[in-house]
Amino acid sequence: MEKLAEGGLTSDALHKELNEENATSDYCTWYLRVLTATYLKADPTRFIPYLEDGYVDIATFCQTQIEPMGKECTMVQVLALAEAFQVRVKIEYLDGREFQDKLTCHEFGPETSQTQITLLYRPGHYDILYTQNR
Repeated sequence: MEKLAEGGLTSDALHKELNEENATSDYCTWYLRVLTATYLKADPTRFIPYLEDGYVDIATFCQTQIEPMGKECTMVQVLALAEAFQVRVKIEYLDGREFQDKLTCHEFGPETSQTQITLLYRPGHYDILYTQNR
């Protein structure tokens, strides 16, 4: 980021660096995993009801599902990050569920947040959705 601010790194070069596997992007991902685990561990009784797959305590869940790289992100992780960063996250699900006029949608984080991120969930992957300014 310092290189970008000083003009020594173009936005295209930063984009490449942040998306290169086994490089800077992994450090960013690892940092977000640590923040997520820390946030969950700070208030474990609040998040235990959201755990799936038979997990009964936050510490074990974090140790096996959040802290290791290469694990999928579930709704409890999205909830924790949204609250930790005070960001509203809206997820549209394109996962084979039947829908009438629109996709199934879940929203996480503070309703009063000035920042909202919209994601499209396809099994095993999230894409950022950008809204058009009208």
